[in-house]
Amino acid sequence: MKKADKFPLFEYRIKYNVGMNHSALDSYHFYLAKDADQAFDFHLSSMKHNCASAQNLSIEKWNPYSEKWEDKSDHIKIKDVDFSNGN
Repeated sequence: MKKADKFPLFEYRIKYNVGMNHSALDSYHFYLAKDADQAFDFHLSSMKHNCASAQNLSIEKWNPYSEKWEDKSDHIKIKDVDFSNGN
């Protein structure tokens, strides 16, 4: 059995916007990850790479059996991030 077979990947979407002053337009990032924590870490890495700031609103996991998004927002570690200064 390969290592990849031990950890199935699930689809997650993270809802965010660019901050409190621009909260009218929400955006989504989609990730394939083994759990919600890993998906959120991918999201933070992406935001840091792009020197972006964001207000993280929710994390949801796609359930292919019920064909619905399940709320996993309790895995949000940091609500507001600001990497716009390049740190």
